[in-house]
Formats: sequence, C-alpha cells, structure tokens
Amino acid sequence: MKKTREKSKDTKEKKLLDLDNEIIIGIKTLPKQEDSKTKKNKKEKSKKVTKKSTTKRKQNKKNNSKKKTSSNSKNKNNQKDEFELNLGIEDETIKRKNKKTKIKRKTAEQQEIEKKKRKHIFRIIKWTSLVVLLIGGCIYFLLSPYFNIKEITTSGNEKLTNEELISLSGIQLEQNMFKISDRKVKEAIKSNAYIESINIKRKLPSGIELQVVERKPAYMITLGNAYVYINKQGYLLEISKEALKLPIITGISTSENQIQEGERLCTEDLERLNSVIQIMDSANNNEIGNLVNKINISNKQDYVLEMKSEKKTAHIGDTSNLSTKMLYIKSVLENEKKKEGDIFVNTDLNTKGAIFREKV
Repeated sequence: MKKTREKSKDTKEKKLLDLDNEIIIGIKTLPKQEDSKTKKNKKEKSKKVTKKSTTKRKQNKKNNSKKKTSSNSKNKNNQKDEFELNLGIEDETIKRKNKKTKIKRKTAEQQEIEKKKRKHIFRIIKWTSLVVLLIGGCIYFLLSPYFNIKEITTSGNEKLTNEELISLSGIQLEQNMFKISDRKVKEAIKSNAYIESINIKRKLPSGIELQVVERKPAYMITLGNAYVYINKQGYLLEISKEALKLPIITGISTSENQIQEGERLCTEDLERLNSVIQIMDSANNNEIGNLVNKINISNKQDYVLEMKSEKKTAHIGDTSNLSTKMLYIKSVLENEKKKEGDIFVNTDLNTKGAIFREKV
C-alpha cells in the first residue's frame, strides 16, 4: 500500500512539474505587446519598402525591356554577322574547291610532264649507254694488235733521209698506231730546222706515212771558216764548212751568239732580207741573178751586188726602180766585158743612167 501511495505521489508531482513547464514555455513564447509608435514606424518602413520594390520592379522592367531590345538588336547583328560569315565561309569553301581543282589539274599536268621527263631521261640514258658501249668497243678494237705498225713511209723530204726522219719521229714498228701522240711526233720532227711542217697519215690497218715540207736554203752567211744556210724566211738551217752555190749575205747585224740552227735573224736583218729577195727576183727576171755571189746589206740605202765572175760590183741604192736598174746593169755587163770595175745605178737614172768606173 505504501508503495502504491508513493507511486501515486510521484505521478502527481510529475504532472505538476509538467504543467509548470508548459506554463513557463507558454509564457516565453507569448508575443510581446508593441507600442503604437513602433507600429507606425513599421508601417512606414513597409510602405517605403513596397515603394522601393515597386520602383525597382519598374526599373527592372525597363532594364529588361532595354535588354530585350539590345538583345534583339544584338541578335539581329549577330544574325547579320552570321550571315556574312556564312557567305564568307561559302566563298572560302568555293575558293578552296577551285584551288583544289586547279591544284588537281596542275598535279595532273605535272604528273604528265614528269612522265614525259622520265621517258626523255630514260631515252637519253639508254642511248648514252649504247653510245658508251659502242665507243668502248671501238676503242678496245682500235687498241688491239690488229692495228700495230708494220710499215713507215715518208714523203716530201729531200734534205733528210727516210731513216733520219723516222728516227726523229720516234715511231717504232709493232707499236699501235692509235697510241702515237701526233703532237709529240710533230714537235720531235720539227726540232730539225729544215722541217717547216709535217702531217701524219695513218694507212689502215698497219701503215703510217710522214708527209713533210722542208725549208730550202736560199742564201748563206759566213761564221768564221763555216757557212750558215738561210732560207727566205730568215731561218738558220745548218752550219756547215761546205759552201753551196748560193749568194752570200754580208753586213748583217745579227750577233754570233744568236747564230744557231733553228733560230732566225734579228728583226733588222729580216727587214733587209725582204729587200734582198726583191733584188734577186728582179735580177733573175733579167737573167743576171746567177752572176751575183755576194750581197752587202749594211746600208739599206745602197745595196751592193758583187759579181765575181764578171769582176764587177753594182751599187743599186734602195729597192726603187729595180727593173730599170737591172736593165742598166745588164747593158753594162754586156758592153764592158772582162773589165774590172764598179757599176753605179744609185744616182738619177733619168739624166745619168748607169755609170761604170773601171778599176785601175
């Protein structure tokens, strides 16, 4: 019983505590009573807030409308730009297509050109290889023993013998004729002063002919006890102790050191030699050239001819009026035979003619 009582008491106390808590909580949650001033202020504030919100809404609407218009204009501009871009892109695509077609055409043309070039190059290579093979075969055939020299002949040589000419050439039998250097052979043969020119003729399959043109002595000069043979070009052909039946030129300016076989007279003597040739040609035309045995050229204004067989010397002056001078000399030789003296035709021929002075 006591326990039940105690429990009932506890439950009652708990209920009372709960009620107290509820009362306290209710008191805490009850709204406070506001003053009239605060209410007015709140109303004014709410009115202001509402006004501001309305103005903001209006402004937002205006801004929205502006934004819409601007967006519309922007959209229009964007549409125009897009249209223009599309047009540009289309133009570019068309241009690209045209370029591609042109490039294709070019590539096709280039390919054809390259094909033609390749064909042309192939043809060139083919023909060049054939030519090279033919040339190689020809060279091999020409250098074979079939073209070895079996016979060497000469022509045009009078002063030099065949053996001398062949030995000068350096050509040997059983030598391949195409291995011979023409330049070296010509230089070797021309080392002889008598040889003016040479031609090497190959006679297939095994013969060679040396065709030469020799210089011929026309005059002589004295060198001590020896004689030097000279041709009409002034070449010193040979130094010999044997005197030929040729006119001797005296009074030359060429020094003894320059007198060597194969060399020429000095320029001054070469000029006077041309005058001597003119004089001798005129004398030969008048049939007295064979009588002249010496010609003095020391004074080009007075060339002197010595005719030993006739015991006379003729002073002809310069090379003017040679034909008339030779006629006067010929008449004096005919009229004054076996008389020793001097003939002068270097004076005025119109008045005096030829003068003969007999030696006393």
